Amino acid sequence: MQGRGSQIVYFDGEGRDNLPSVLRVVKKALKKREDLRSLKLVIFTSFGEGPLLAYNELSGFDLRIVAVTFPIDFCVKRQDGSSMFPRIPPKLLKFFSGVEIKVLSPAPLPFDQIENLEFHNQQMKTIRQAISIFGGGFTLCLQAVIRACDAGEVGCGERVLAMSGDCAAIVTASTTSGFLGSGGLAVNEILCKPHNLTMVRSRLVPAEVEHKTIDGVVPSSGD
Repeated sequence: MQGRGSQIVYFDGEGRDNLPSVLRVVKKALKKREDLRSLKLVIFTSFGEGPLLAYNELSGFDLRIVAVTFPIDFCVKRQDGSSMFPRIPPKLLKFFSGVEIKVLSPAPLPFDQIENLEFHNQQMKTIRQAISIFGGGFTLCLQAVIRACDAGEVGCGERVLAMSGDCAAIVTASTTSGFLGSGGLAVNEILCKPHNLTMVRSRLVPAEVEHKTIDGVVPSSGD
């Protein structure tokens, strides 16, 4: 049996404050393992911080970066009742285009609800809740890989490095239609993740927390 990476790195809690540590873990893995250097890096992001830092910190590895963000109409309700719409600033989008970082803004995300499709919505809720046992950031991390595959930026069955603001993993990609089937989505290795689920298992509404967890919407786990 061929040995693989070292032990999983754990963070005390969820949130985008872990992003620099996630990048250090990914960089260390790339330095140690030649087999990872040819993989694409798929990042779930709210404001673009993750792809920008990855471009700067991992420039020596010549990775192709694919960024996946929230749908255009997605918003987060703050505790004071106001709404926040996570967006990558236009200036940063222009920079990403110039350095060939592909940015995908799906509508909706693979596990999102669709109005008036109650049976579908219940299924998606179950899937989100099941995957969230690994953390809210992990749920969005996997959705980023699926959406990148849907868009043709990643091939079905292709291994990629995937990350959010508080986790990173090596994942075999699949499309939305086939991710639960034979040869579908697979988490091959977890490089890092939160040890304590301080957000997705908090008293906030699970779907709301899950989206906060990926990248900086609130104390988040994304970027």
